[in-house]
Amino acid sequence: MSDPGGPAAAGPPTVDVLAEALVRAETENAEGRPTRARRRLRPLLHDLEALPGSPDVVRLRARALVELAKADFETRGAPGPALDELDAMLVEHERDPARGWAGLVPAVAGLRGLLALRAGRQHEALHWLDEAVASIDDADPIDACRVLLNRGVLHSDMHHVSLSRADYAECARRSRRAGFELLTFKAEHNLGYLDFVAGNLPDALARMEAAARILPGPPRPTALLDRARVLLEAGLVGVADQALAEAAASFEQHHRVRDVAECELGRAECALLRGDVAAARRFAASAERRFRRRREDAWVVRAALLGLQVDAVAYAQAPADAATRALWAGLSRRAGRLEATCRASGRTAWEVGAAYVRIEADLARGALDDPEALLEQLGTVRGSDPISVRLHGRWIRAKLAQAAGDRARAARFVHAGQRDLALHRSRFGSLDLRTAGAVHGRALASLDVELALSTGRATALLDAAERIRAVIGGTPRVNPPSDPESAALLSQLRRLIDDSRGVIGRASADPQRARAFREAQRLKHEILARSWHERGEAGDERPGRASEVRRLLAGRPGSTLVDIGVHRGELLAVAVTAHRTELHRLGPAAELSELVRRVHADLEVTANPLVPVELREVAQRALRHGLAAMEARLAPLLGAPDELVVVATGWLAALPWSMLAARAGLPTVVAPSVHHWVRYTGTVGAMPGRVTAAAGPGLRHADDEVREVAALWPDGEAVVGADATVARMIALLGSPGVVHLAAHGRHEPDNPLFSSVRLADGPLFAHELDAGAQTPDLVVLSSCEVGRASVRAGGEALGMASVLLRRGVGCVVAAIAPLPDETAMRVMTRTHVLLREGAPVARAVATAVAEDADRTGTVAPLMCFGAPV
Repeated sequence: MSDPGGPAAAGPPTVDVLAEALVRAETENAEGRPTRARRRLRPLLHDLEALPGSPDVVRLRARALVELAKADFETRGAPGPALDELDAMLVEHERDPARGWAGLVPAVAGLRGLLALRAGRQHEALHWLDEAVASIDDADPIDACRVLLNRGVLHSDMHHVSLSRADYAECARRSRRAGFELLTFKAEHNLGYLDFVAGNLPDALARMEAAARILPGPPRPTALLDRARVLLEAGLVGVADQALAEAAASFEQHHRVRDVAECELGRAECALLRGDVAAARRFAASAERRFRRRREDAWVVRAALLGLQVDAVAYAQAPADAATRALWAGLSRRAGRLEATCRASGRTAWEVGAAYVRIEADLARGALDDPEALLEQLGTVRGSDPISVRLHGRWIRAKLAQAAGDRARAARFVHAGQRDLALHRSRFGSLDLRTAGAVHGRALASLDVELALSTGRATALLDAAERIRAVIGGTPRVNPPSDPESAALLSQLRRLIDDSRGVIGRASADPQRARAFREAQRLKHEILARSWHERGEAGDERPGRASEVRRLLAGRPGSTLVDIGVHRGELLAVAVTAHRTELHRLGPAAELSELVRRVHADLEVTANPLVPVELREVAQRALRHGLAAMEARLAPLLGAPDELVVVATGWLAALPWSMLAARAGLPTVVAPSVHHWVRYTGTVGAMPGRVTAAAGPGLRHADDEVREVAALWPDGEAVVGADATVARMIALLGSPGVVHLAAHGRHEPDNPLFSSVRLADGPLFAHELDAGAQTPDLVVLSSCEVGRASVRAGGEALGMASVLLRRGVGCVVAAIAPLPDETAMRVMTRTHVLLREGAPVARAVATAVAEDADRTGTVAPLMCFGAPV
């Protein structure tokens, strides 16, 4: 006979040898490898049958059967005959306790509780886990820790946070004392998950990371799954989906079908948030099939509910015709059946979700006789629900009030939801999380615009747009705590980028380039992940109002403010002058969005000296054609005889407004919000306090440019050569005055917080600017493309210029495309001459660009962002 899991041995294995084999099988189960555990346990149980009965053998056999039942459940959906054998052992134990194992009763009760918990039968699970805890003094130390851990999970699922926290804390205490590292990790990790349940997402992520340090090595898939749930709630859809995919692959490898299905549910939610209905439907259906095959009814219901929610999103995007109304009718019936199932089984949270889908379907097909009565029946939104559920609840109530003809009440529900989201996001210190969280507010934002349009007043639309921007914009942290680990990671990333500069231009298949890219991605992820732990606080997010705009424009004859956005695929703009406010409907947005994409591509080609002259000329003609087509679409907005302020976010902010022929030589400003423009406009006089100009390496004219700029101003300072370091620039950008920076710039479309400008000791990243109590009034970036931004799933744009504006810089002058050194030298120095003579920034930039275009025939892609200080 052989030693299970060990080398060949002579004669039957001893109890000690079998005990070691059992430990290995327990480890396989605990590490999420049930298939391997089953392979070890079957020969182990066979060998135990050959040994004479004794308390030690009884204990080993019972523990092996407990592990086999868990492994069978994970791989086959049922505990198999192992649980029947344990029940038979319990009968024997009752007859003669002295010959048995005292820990059998709590071990079997704990097993039954775990199996019921995994199957979603919460009340049954609580009964058995309470029984196990009642006899915890008889349990083996490891079983005592496990039952506390599992009951903590159950209490968390039932939203009994204080009870869950007590179980986890006691489990962590006992595990630490007994030296059970894996259980200590799980208890500490789950305490982090409780912070998530309580709504403290930064604390949750920090605690999960601290727990991970207890067990070094690759992240465990269950921990990845939990962390992905937190990231999804925060709105980091892409990162969450990546973590779920990684966890699912690990679960699949070890045949943990149920956990794969849980990951698929999470990935369906990710797909839904990023607008990929097909992928959401595919993941939800696959999860439902897996749960159904395992006969896990509770999880079948959860997957079915998500499938209904996916269908609701899909039908809302379809034409409002007879065929779609029939689809809504079918969805209403299916949601009603699921609602009844949830009600009968006491699954209140899922019952509410199904009811919301049913109501939405009935609203869409006009089948509600008394929406006001239904609204009263719904009652209030529960503050304990996840943010996505709360916002959906606000949206449903607003739609019911709208259907009842009570627009004011509908607006109150919308505004309450926006306050919920603003509070949710104010807890994040990280700019990355704050902007990501906006993804949850899109449906409410659309309804806010719809209600504003129904008033027939253009001012109502502007006010609605500002409320939306106040929610998705937010303010970053102020004076964050020092983080030496983040500083060290940033230094590593800087060195890596500088050292890899020679391999960047190689083919993507080049091994050295691929290694550098992978390491850079790893460092960027770690740096951002550390920032997610920082707590935030409510900031100045008050929306601007149309009345404030009219008041300011009364003193600016000839100026116009245009607030532009997209609603249901249509381009809408509100134009405000000193005397009138007007709504413009400008047709489908998709055509203009495609024009913006093409114009940016042409700008890249025309500015690249390595492209053959003939191709650059072709791109130049295409650029002129694209700008002319843009101007034709936007003509009603461009006629301001003096200053034009365009309030725009997302891709509309990337539109080259100042390059349109109608704006040649005229001041044009692109503001992130009305509030920003109202707050900062006119805040700086003709003579700023301090002007500092700094030059990065690798630009032929940069040193001359900054020396000339500094010489134009009293006490102006030029920072060149080795003095132009990252630390010096961070200090300058955290102080009042004017900062001019001439350096290589790079926008990172896929990771915009790592857009950068190159300095003497490496790149300065936008991420590093997400801090500080003071800011310059004006920042002039004489750098390529750092005026560009990438749009996140919630509609918010991020890039170097947008981060500076968020920090409180009044105005940023930056290029939205590559800017040749010679052009930068001419236009930027001329801009400062005009500033010194008293011209406002927007007028100075417009004049300098127009003069250069008259001389060269090329319009520099410079824009004035923020407010015309």
